[in-house]
Amino acid sequence: MKQILSLLLISSGMNVFAADFSGTYKCELFDKTDGGFDTTLKLKLNKDTSPKALMDAGYASYDIDFKVKGISYPYTGIAAAHGNNLAIYFESTGEKKNPDDRGVGIATITLDKDKSGKDTISLHKFYYEMSYKGKGNYGFENCKKVD
Repeated sequence: MKQILSLLLISSGMNVFAADFSGTYKCELFDKTDGGFDTTLKLKLNKDTSPKALMDAGYASYDIDFKVKGISYPYTGIAAAHGNNLAIYFESTGEKKNPDDRGVGIATITLDKDKSGKDTISLHKFYYEMSYKGKGNYGFENCKKVD
């Protein structure tokens, strides 16, 4: 937790380094077209493309998997991070995938406090889909790290 707090404090200044934000996040998603959903997001540092020298300079690469409750297919994606900011690409996968259910997003990892004052790690994401259901779409996702 101290490493993440240091990252968040330092990333607002001139020195930036990347922390490993890998883990499972429980999320609430609001999609402009389809409404609200509960999701589970798994973020995993890609160690092959995140060597120490790159992370020391503030950069990291992640693989993403997430499931949306009520949707019959999972999603996979990738993220490029600088400090606590992530650029994200995602798409639906599996036999029942929707080929138009793919997009890009931008997310920020923050250190928050829960109701009891305990430190929590949060991910706040905005995403855009160019051609979902024949038109543009966007949404927001707010997540709390659970492990």
